[in-house]
Amino acid sequence: MSKLYILNGPNKGESFELRDGYTYVGRSAKNDIRIGDKTVSRRHLRIAKSGREYLVTDLKSRNGTFYNGKYIRPPFEFEVKEGVPIAIGMTVICIGEGCTEQIIPLFDSIELRKDTGEQSGILKVHRDKANQKKLELLYRVSDILSEGLSIDQALTRILSHMLNLLGRIDRGAFILVDPETGMIADVIFASPKPIDESSIFYCSDLVSRVIDDRKPVVISNARTEENELIDTLKIHKIESVMCLPLLSGSQIMGAMYFDSLGKPYGFSKEDVALFKDLSQRIAVTIENAHFAFDLTTIADSLSSDS
Repeated sequence: MSKLYILNGPNKGESFELRDGYTYVGRSAKNDIRIGDKTVSRRHLRIAKSGREYLVTDLKSRNGTFYNGKYIRPPFEFEVKEGVPIAIGMTVICIGEGCTEQIIPLFDSIELRKDTGEQSGILKVHRDKANQKKLELLYRVSDILSEGLSIDQALTRILSHMLNLLGRIDRGAFILVDPETGMIADVIFASPKPIDESSIFYCSDLVSRVIDDRKPVVISNARTEENELIDTLKIHKIESVMCLPLLSGSQIMGAMYFDSLGKPYGFSKEDVALFKDLSQRIAVTIENAHFAFDLTTIADSLSSDS
């Protein structure tokens, strides 16, 4: 039986079974699922379940209902998928097992706040574009990793979404290593701005440090911070940089790299926290792909021998 999960707010961690038929969600005790959040309306949302199909209707709530970054306009029914967050008031909910596998492990890295001015009491993920983009990035990455694409295809698409979030970043790359030799096997690079093809795609000294030490390096302002790599960054005119290891357990799969050439402070602390969680999820997917490739190679070899 499917469940509804509450991802944040006063009822964070609670889950409720969804039966066929109507389920009402809101702040009032008269609802099937009660959420103690003042920004949730007394009767906020109706979920119609039929088998594995879910239709959501906003019941003219004060602060609205958002799914996949889009406003669900009352009184129309809107079909939602399992594993995709739904924002109501300042609370985010999610239907299905995909929440526990993909969304919940990443959700804590997204900072949701109240506004202190006239917009107080409205979920900032709706009003603040940065937070909305973080939420969108979370389930975009989850969707991509579950589509069964090749590693190159998946990482290219993920990189595009990441660069869209980090508006002050000039370049991004996934640097993948051969698990057997530790040598660089592939580089997936992208930039939202024109880059001189003769220039380097990333700071190799920094990436090597991250891969060898298996620890992230984050420098927000190369002009003022102290680090052994500062001189190298200045030579390459890098103002800020974030490089995270792609670690699956104890296995290093490569590194995730972003830098800014024009301005310092290309990312926030919240960005770093989010990308750390994403790097772990991506590393596990890469290792699984290597494992699947090895099994296929062995099967092909046995088949040819026979």
